[in-house]
Amino acid sequence: MDFGVRVGAVVEREGALLLVRHQKPERDPYWVLPGGRLEPGETIPECASREVAEETGLTASFSGVLYLSEFLREGRHTIDVVARMALEGDEEASLGSDPEVTPGTQPTLTEVRWVSVEELAEIQLLPASIKERLLKDASSGWIRDSVYLGSAGG
Repeated sequence: MDFGVRVGAVVEREGALLLVRHQKPERDPYWVLPGGRLEPGETIPECASREVAEETGLTASFSGVLYLSEFLREGRHTIDVVARMALEGDEEASLGSDPEVTPGTQPTLTEVRWVSVEELAEIQLLPASIKERLLKDASSGWIRDSVYLGSAGG
């Protein structure tokens, strides 16, 4: 069974969320929060910061865990962690890359964009459960009490 932890990042600027658009072969394009697989030995805050930098060129610092969910399907179990990130600096986002894509093949990341709450309601953001929760929590600016207690051991 493929088991992993995926960390997505909520990065907000003036009421808009930073999203990346994916296009994979044999699939319609879709939007996701910047994010990716947690690497062995990496903390959730480190992963969220790394993924934001890789995919958008921006620097952001961890400010808490917003949501935790699971994805279960035959042969696959993924824990999804959505972290709230605070933007550092005033650089503009730029389309990065997915280091898991083989060099010389078609990139999967096709666009990076700030999306208003109104636009978010109209686009296909995956997973749908995260989209619903983001829309529900938009009025609070996606700020919640942190539930992340840090890493234990070592």
